[in-house]
This record gives sequence, structure tokens and C-alpha cells, in this order.
Amino acid sequence: MSRTFTIARREFTSLFYSPVAYLVLFLFLLYMGILFGVFIFYPGAPSELRGLIDFSRFGLFFIVPLMTMSLFADEYRSGRIEMLRTSPITEFQLVMGKFFGAGLFYLVLVASTFLYVGLLVVYGRPDWLQMAAAYLGLILLGGMFVSIGLFFSACTQNQIVAALASFLTLGFFSIISELSTRLWSEISILGWFNIPLRAPLYYIGVGPHIADFAKGVVDTAHLAYFGLFTGLFLFLTYLSLESKKWR
Repeated sequence: MSRTFTIARREFTSLFYSPVAYLVLFLFLLYMGILFGVFIFYPGAPSELRGLIDFSRFGLFFIVPLMTMSLFADEYRSGRIEMLRTSPITEFQLVMGKFFGAGLFYLVLVASTFLYVGLLVVYGRPDWLQMAAAYLGLILLGGMFVSIGLFFSACTQNQIVAALASFLTLGFFSIISELSTRLWSEISILGWFNIPLRAPLYYIGVGPHIADFAKGVVDTAHLAYFGLFTGLFLFLTYLSLESKKWR
């Protein structure tokens, strides 16, 4: 585990040496600040972060790819990946180290929103349990998004390609729930088989899952959803590294 934490610390500190990190921080604060002003901080509004957390996904699917695009792509481009492979570090440790390093930076982004919590405390009486559930959902959402960005960064040495692929995939997960309500509930194949369409797509999207967290609802089904997709893309990242070893 010490090697994993060493890689995580290296990735976390290296992000702050990159101007992209400060661009990500600026865009995140700008987007969340606009949401806070529109949905929360106005006279008569309830003292809760529901709208802020619920709509955060629409900004994160653009911001997270900028944060993750260089995690592996830069290692490929610079040739450092060969040095890492010859060192006493397993692919699993490398994947988890990169994931934890990017995840720590994401937690810095989340912590920057505590300013809004302070304003709610000053001007209202927030429900702390509801707020804790909302932040738990935001952290789980970030873990899933970071794992997806990590996977696409491991698939290519081109950072732009990695960012674009992550952007499209995260965009799909972010908006498919809303789009699914406009689709047929099921499709028929040759009049014999009826395949449900709307319900699976609605469940795949992050919308209904993060919305419940924003309301203060912690459901094991939502925990399983984020855990499953995060684990899936971390496993795919591991397979991608393994496959490149034999090329």
C-alpha cells in the first residue's frame, strides 16, 4: 500500500504544478457559484444544497476530463511508463495510486464549496444530515467520473483524445436519464420480443442517483450503483495497462 500512496502523493502534488489544475479549480468554482446563486442563495430559499449537488453533474462531465486526461496519456507520451513498468510496482498499485491522487484533488474541489455551507449557516439553519448525504453523493459521483477519465487516459497517449472520449462518456451518463423519459418504454423485435428501453437507460444515468443523495436519501442501491461503475472502470483501466504490456 505504501507504493500506492507514494504514487497518489506524486500525482496529487504534480497536479498543482500544472496550469490545467488551476483552470479546473476556476471553472468548478465558477459553475458551482452560478448554481448557488441561481438555486439557493436568494430570499426565502430553503437552507439546503439540493440544487447545487443535483446539477453539479452537468459541470463535472466537462471539468473532470480536463483533470484526468494526462494521468496516463502523459506517461505514454514522455516514455515514463516504461520506467514505471520496470520498477517494483504492479499495475494494480499504479492504477489505484493514480485514482487516489486524482481523487484527492477532486476532494479539494469539493472542499472549496464549504464556503457555500458557511453562508447557509450564517443566513439559515441547514439540515446537517441532509447536507452530509448530499456531500457523500457528490464524492461518490466524483469517484465514478474520475475512474472513467482514468480509463480513457490509459487507452491513448493523446491527451485531447482522452479528454474528448471522457467528455462524451460522462455526458452520456449525465443526461441519459432526462433523455430516456422521451423514448419509448420498450421496443419490439419482429413482434416476438419486447425489450425494455426507458427504465434501463433511466437507471444507468447518474441523475436519479445523485438526486436522491441531494435530497438527503442514502440508499444502498445508489451506493451499489456508484461502487459498481467505479470498480468497473478501474478494472478496465487495469486491463488496458495489462494489454499494452504485451504489445
